[in-house]
Amino acid sequence: MQRSRRDLIPLLVFLLGLAASLAAAAAVSHAEAARRSARFEALADNAVGAINARMLAQLTLLRATAGFFKASDDVRSDEFRNFVARLRLDRYYPGVLGIGYAAYLPDKARVAAFERQASALGFPDLRVWPPGTRRDYSAIEYLEPLDRRNRSAIGYDMLSEPTRREAMDAARKGNTARVSGRVRLVQEIDPVKQPGFLIYLALFDNGGSGAEPRHLLGWVYSPLRAYDLFNATFAGNDLSQLTVEIFDVAANEDQLLFRSGPVQARPSVQRIRRIDTVGRTWIVRLTSTPRFDQAETFPLPIVVAGGGALISLLVAILMLQQQRATARTEDEVALRTAELRDANARLIDEGSARAEAEAQVRQMQKMEAIGQLTGGIAHDFNNMLAIIIGNIDLAERRADDPDRVRRAVGHAREGAIRAAQLTQRLLAFGRRQPLAPRAMDANALILGMAELLHRALGKGIRLETVLADGLWRCFADPAQLENAIVNLAINARDATPDGGTVTIATANLRRSADTPAGSSSASDFVSITVRDTGHGMPEEVAARAFEPFFTTKDVGRGTGLGLSQVYGFVTQSGGTLELISAPERGTTIVILLPRDQKSEASPPEAPARDEGVPTGRADEVILVVEDEDQVRRITVETLCELGYSVLEASGGEEALSVIEKKPEIALLLTDIVMPGMNGRRLASLVRQQRPELPILYATGYAPEELRGSDEDDGDIPTLRKPFQAGQVARAVRQALDG
Repeated sequence: MQRSRRDLIPLLVFLLGLAASLAAAAAVSHAEAARRSARFEALADNAVGAINARMLAQLTLLRATAGFFKASDDVRSDEFRNFVARLRLDRYYPGVLGIGYAAYLPDKARVAAFERQASALGFPDLRVWPPGTRRDYSAIEYLEPLDRRNRSAIGYDMLSEPTRREAMDAARKGNTARVSGRVRLVQEIDPVKQPGFLIYLALFDNGGSGAEPRHLLGWVYSPLRAYDLFNATFAGNDLSQLTVEIFDVAANEDQLLFRSGPVQARPSVQRIRRIDTVGRTWIVRLTSTPRFDQAETFPLPIVVAGGGALISLLVAILMLQQQRATARTEDEVALRTAELRDANARLIDEGSARAEAEAQVRQMQKMEAIGQLTGGIAHDFNNMLAIIIGNIDLAERRADDPDRVRRAVGHAREGAIRAAQLTQRLLAFGRRQPLAPRAMDANALILGMAELLHRALGKGIRLETVLADGLWRCFADPAQLENAIVNLAINARDATPDGGTVTIATANLRRSADTPAGSSSASDFVSITVRDTGHGMPEEVAARAFEPFFTTKDVGRGTGLGLSQVYGFVTQSGGTLELISAPERGTTIVILLPRDQKSEASPPEAPARDEGVPTGRADEVILVVEDEDQVRRITVETLCELGYSVLEASGGEEALSVIEKKPEIALLLTDIVMPGMNGRRLASLVRQQRPELPILYATGYAPEELRGSDEDDGDIPTLRKPFQAGQVARAVRQALDG
């Protein structure tokens, strides 16, 4: 059964290969179609570009003529004839019948005056035509070159024809050039006639300057025969592969201006382009010709499909032969490998047992490290609690001696503050404390965490610190840097199981101009080196040391052990991390953090003056929400001593009820972590009821699930526990005063 299924594999390979060949052929066909479309688009772009260029040249020609008229108060016919002759229209502007000037005649009196003036100038036969009564009139006065065609147009009133009037009125109102729709030019006096159009530019007695021209003089214009014009336009283009059709406004036969050749009944490619030509929209329809279609004759998709099918068949035949040979070999090997399979099974069982034992050892080492660290922390907490409890007991026994009571309470407060600082350090170490980078002294940070490092390393490892004098300040997150140093110290401890020395050193480092590429862009660094005398790492292990999850420890998942977290912190801070290690020669890891230039260039800020503890008023009512009775009691008493009126609630539901009944409440002071409704949810509901009510959080620790909740905190300030009366007073006063 198994072999029969195996024999189906060549057939499956052939079918898959055939399907892949067909897919490849389809892809090639699609690519060919895309290339073909792109080639046609290039031809179409060239054709449209030629149209735009020619119309721009015509517009430039007309503007030059308008400039000629504006430069002279009275243009004579011989001057105009010489001007047009210099333009060489027949050579440089084929298709342009001429350039002319049509005078504007607002009424019949002006028409009569125009005809008298023409007669006085030697043109007794010049008459404004066609005759008739109209709103206003125009007359072609000049039109050069004055050949047989153009002579027939002299005196023609172009305002008498609607299409021409529309363009002339638009040119007058917009004070800009306008092209007319399709017309039959009056110069079409031969049997073979062409569609035509005209371009107009109005002339005013002030040259069109100012917001309202004073007086319309007339129009300079140019009549154009469409086929002559566009045949000359496309003289430099290869139109053998596409047919160009130009329509005025709509792609109808009665609006056709130009067609370069016959159009296929079913062209393979067709494109429609709309172009704005001197204020009028033309439709350009471009279709492929048989020559364009014949250029794509090589059947590449068929070749790809056939070749792929043939290759698939050959591969299937080879696989079938290989499988038959393999089956014969397997039959022979099966007779001789029974004992070998048993041996392999035993090796696999032994390997699994060894891997399980190694995992248990690693877990025991991890738990031992955590136990050693937590044992040291418990020792420190017990010492601090001994200070607090002992001094409180002393104060109770010496209640009759105020000085000794005051000293005992002060010592107890110092112990409590030290415990709070240790708690904040543990939160930062566990990445549960909100952190932010700032200018800092690395030497001071290392000295401050010496006791924590001793606890983490244990008794069998000696800690040495070599701190440089005059160390620059660096810009980094102190809590993250402390976490990174502890991570490196614990890794160093794990690398020296038989005891040894861990050295932490600091120094200033200035990189030269030939720093290797890939290094940080900064030039001045503060270096923090962690060196151990352990067994070191081989080159292949050191090359992957910074990869996440490379080691067997839980890197970056809250344990704080692993180089990937340190690497991420250093690179995000703009620094670099270097590792030097060799077997039996220990490991050295160097943290390079950029020097903080700003804080060193600026003078140190003067310490803030203690302006005393701000107090409140009895009409300022504060609602305190806290589920811990003792914490709520001391907070209420503190606020009462500060002069505030205080209400209290032990949970979110009770707080909402109090707020609904007491509209005089001026501030909500709430814990975040509470059973039932947490503080963030309470704040969100209160903001819906009373958006103007100030809110102040008070918390010692906000879990991930609350800090990542969907509740919008906005800009609600937070008072960190444990707090003293002065901290409460300032936070409350600031929240109330906004």
